[in-house]
Amino acid sequence: MPSSPRTKLRIVASVLLGPGFWDAVAGRFLLQPVPRDGGPPSPAGEASAWRDLRGALHIHSTYSDGAGDIPTVMAAAAEAGVDFVLLADHNTQRPLRDGWEAKYAAKPLLLIGTEVTVDKGAFLLALDMPPDWEPVKYEPPQVAVDAVNAEGGLPLVSLPFDVKHPWLDWNVRGYEGLEVINLSTIARRHVNAPSMLWLVPIYRTKGALAALRALVTRPDRELALWDRLTGGDGGQPMVGICALDAHALMKIGKKKYPIPSYADSFRAATTHVLLPPEEPASSDRRAIYDALRAGRCYMAYDCVGDPTGFDFRAAGGGSTATMGECLTPGGDEVHFSARVDGDGSRVLLRLFRDGRIVAAGDRGRLAFTTDVPGAYRVEAYLYARRVGPLVLGARPWVFSNPIYVRGEKMRAPGEENATQNGN
Repeated sequence: MPSSPRTKLRIVASVLLGPGFWDAVAGRFLLQPVPRDGGPPSPAGEASAWRDLRGALHIHSTYSDGAGDIPTVMAAAAEAGVDFVLLADHNTQRPLRDGWEAKYAAKPLLLIGTEVTVDKGAFLLALDMPPDWEPVKYEPPQVAVDAVNAEGGLPLVSLPFDVKHPWLDWNVRGYEGLEVINLSTIARRHVNAPSMLWLVPIYRTKGALAALRALVTRPDRELALWDRLTGGDGGQPMVGICALDAHALMKIGKKKYPIPSYADSFRAATTHVLLPPEEPASSDRRAIYDALRAGRCYMAYDCVGDPTGFDFRAAGGGSTATMGECLTPGGDEVHFSARVDGDGSRVLLRLFRDGRIVAAGDRGRLAFTTDVPGAYRVEAYLYARRVGPLVLGARPWVFSNPIYVRGEKMRAPGEENATQNGN
């Protein structure tokens, strides 16, 4: 579908003015007071028992507009060390009917969905669909979402605030999540006139993965939308994923370049799903879809560092919860804990409730106690140094899915009794 004049104007403004570039520069500096002790040594009390699988989501092959066929994609996945790939070619389930899932039933595992083009050029991911289902292009977004739900599929909004293909109809109901991170959207925001002055030298001297690392940024608009959808009295559980939208092609001007490669994209960012430890490997495909539906996953810029083992949990009212789960403590306090390893001396954790920061922890550890309901999620940053509350050289790293705390007997925001790290 040709771009509208309005879309072309947005693209030109983004390339020439580079608003995403300046946002990225500003995002390297954070003002975040944290407790002096940085948090307890092991707030979760024990290591997570979940199996942590890295997934490359939203990949295109030669079944639509990708540069490589499925064997090429899967060879790149093996090279990059991801556990599974979720193919989402445009408007077709043919790869599923052609039996490609059966050919890749072990690590890296292949899952096949599709990316449906809806009215006005927006896109909807249709996952976990039956093989004989075929999407209809250019339908109203609500019709497309309803069609996916009618087949028991998982509908997710793709590219919600993309410069070229934004999702426009936010009155739609029934979708179960959205792409909070989309590498194509990030590239369109940040590959522009100002950024090319430093991206080109990085690419020429250090390669495509280093250039992707330089593009790493916090998806502010997508996170704000997600917080509105999940938080407050009317909020609903909604999964957030990291989508690569990988084609192994990049169009700059009128030319197409074979960058970034599939392998570099797979190394740059992934969605980590948490699977029960007792599940046999033969059932992983079903378990992965179940984890995505449940929101039992987190998003990570793996090019910044390996976050495997990231843990975020809550306990209260005799129950415990992990990402995507709902806790109803019956008026009791809720104890949150988060941890991530890596270079623990320079890892900042921030806890958000309904989009507002309520706690922070240093050295990859955070603990917080509250009696206020809401949707709680964690962001992790690697940084160069701290000067008091000023965090320098901050790089976004991990974004958790929320833990939902519900309960009529709990305090309203602003009335809480909160304790962080015992201080």
